[in-house]
Amino acid sequence: MCETDTQSHIHEPVDAVLERLNDPGVAASLVTLLDNAELMSTLVLGLSGLLERGDLILDAVAESVNDVKTAATEGADSYPSIPELTRLAKQSQEALPLLTSILDSSMASPETVQLLGTMTDAATEGVARAQSQGTQVKGVRGALKALKDPEVQHGLGVLLEIAKSIGQKYNTQASKA
Repeated sequence: MCETDTQSHIHEPVDAVLERLNDPGVAASLVTLLDNAELMSTLVLGLSGLLERGDLILDAVAESVNDVKTAATEGADSYPSIPELTRLAKQSQEALPLLTSILDSSMASPETVQLLGTMTDAATEGVARAQSQGTQVKGVRGALKALKDPEVQHGLGVLLEIAKSIGQKYNTQASKA
């Protein structure tokens, strides 16, 4: 082979690659690959680690399966049956939208949880005190006397603001319907 033939033979693959790069689809795919090179590297490293630890993972899975088999045969009364697990899984799946809604709402906020704790503590303490002291309000005069207590005034103020907020929220929801 002469030198010109060798050079043209070497350039053929380069020309083929250049021709492929001129294809807009191929160029766009390469840009996407380059844009995601870090992610691909992470995935390759993770897959490599998974493959390197494959025997360890398979051993752990096999041990878990054996543990389940042993538990199922030795202590059948202490573990739920397959139908029970299936029922629980179905109920969990059905409850998931509701649980997600609750967790996404203000009901699960730290402020709400703290407020509910305070209200629960106050209600429990108040009921216990009323029972032990026999607290009663008799008539209008008794109610007016109770209103002189600053803690009763503050508590009623809180209850009035809660009632006002409930009314506002209710009106807002009713107008949307």
